[in-house]
Amino acid sequence: MTKIVKLRVIPPPEKGTRTVFSTHDKDALVKGIELESLVCGNCEFVLVENVLAYNQGDVVLQCPGCKSYNEISNI
Repeated sequence: MTKIVKLRVIPPPEKGTRTVFSTHDKDALVKGIELESLVCGNCEFVLVENVLAYNQGDVVLQCPGCKSYNEISNI
């Protein structure tokens, strides 16, 4: 069974300070074969599907659903 992790919503990072992944597609930003999925802390859109969170590093994911910024580090 896949573990669902709700990410922490943060303010938009200052330009050049963080790596931000975003897309206009209404699909997960990253997909893998593990048993952990990360969802937007605001609307629970699946941002990362079946990938271990600790492998993602210190990045920010912008939700294609609600446009909020979600932090992966320190979850």
